[in-house]
Amino acid sequence: LFRDHIDRLEREYARALDAAGFDAVVIHSGRPALQSSFDDQHWPHRPTPYFLHWAPLREPDAAIVIVPGRRPRLVRVDTGDYWEGSAPVDGDHFWNAFDLVVANTANAAAREAPAGRVAFLGDDAARADAWGIAPGARNPAALVRALDAVRAVKSPYERACIAEANRRAAPGHAAVAEAFAAGERSELALHLTYLQATGQDDADTPYKNIVAIGHHAAILHHVHYAREHRGAAASLLVDAGATCFGYHADITRTHVAGSGAAADGFRALIAAVEALQQQLCLRARAGVAFEHLHDEAHALLAQALVDLDLAVGPADALVDTGITRAFFPHGLGHSLGLQTHDVGCRPTAPRTDNPYLRTTAVLRDGHVVTIEPGCYFIAKLLRPVRASEHAALVRWNAVDAIAPFGGVRIEDDIAIVGDAPHNLTRPALG
Repeated sequence: LFRDHIDRLEREYARALDAAGFDAVVIHSGRPALQSSFDDQHWPHRPTPYFLHWAPLREPDAAIVIVPGRRPRLVRVDTGDYWEGSAPVDGDHFWNAFDLVVANTANAAAREAPAGRVAFLGDDAARADAWGIAPGARNPAALVRALDAVRAVKSPYERACIAEANRRAAPGHAAVAEAFAAGERSELALHLTYLQATGQDDADTPYKNIVAIGHHAAILHHVHYAREHRGAAASLLVDAGATCFGYHADITRTHVAGSGAAADGFRALIAAVEALQQQLCLRARAGVAFEHLHDEAHALLAQALVDLDLAVGPADALVDTGITRAFFPHGLGHSLGLQTHDVGCRPTAPRTDNPYLRTTAVLRDGHVVTIEPGCYFIAKLLRPVRASEHAALVRWNAVDAIAPFGGVRIEDDIAIVGDAPHNLTRPALG
């Protein structure tokens, strides 16, 4: 699979470089960023995604030199560092795709610069200078757009990596669910449980884990973990993933513990969001505009709110008046790959009523997207609805009863293969 992946990249890069007017490109892996200009500590290194598209190396100051018609060249820098050492190499399946050059300094590596009109892909202007790349050839917009379009369509190798990342994440979700069911109510403890079960530390995860108990689940990206939980509502939202050769899994599950009318009402909401999420996963087919799928999510959520007696009908009135957007303010999903919010699938801006929708593409063979509808009780968003002329469409007593549980989100990763959706998450998590 990897050899076919590289062959495809060589063809696509040759076309993109020719169209953009370049003879070659240097893809730089980047350097660790300082945490502060007042300190000497660095953030863990995250290589440039265009670099990872070719090789799953987490090394700083490496570069891949692409000259169409020639074998790709991988330039590594081995300084003999004895302070931190080198990042471990993930696998050995990729070495044979490259001519390998090892330099002892970053400046020595730059001597491998090709001749002609050369583009540079990377974050570091100083390294572009060292490689002799003119400012106008650094991350040129036309070339980046073309390569983003290539990244949007995942090869079989890439889809296999995302599927494996889902398998790596699965034990973490299972362990957290088990610990929560057994009575653990510390968000920090549950976060650490996830890391241990998946064999990761914070720097390994594709994004900062979201671990939210009770009302914290109404914060869409809650990452400031409570050491202990003081609220009465026992719900848990976990949005956490893993990686494989640089490719991300992005998975969310919501749980509830306890009994009583409020817990049972929230449990019914989880089941309803789960059901509509699975419908949407099956509708994610080639030829479907993702924004249309997003609109369908709002229609399904509106009907669920009516069915659960959280709102009164007709369901379409909840959509038309914007009420569903107060309960479900984010987009249905996004492209997934070397970045959690991957590139190439937002060719046009969404409608003004969907400002946070990250994907507007018409789905096609090779796309991988998340499907992650939710329903939340965010006071800032519900307050204007409660004060509006449409307030009577919501059964506020029922909403207020389960609002302390925060909210629900269910998220799977879906690959479009041919014209059909293939769920990469459910085989691993169930």
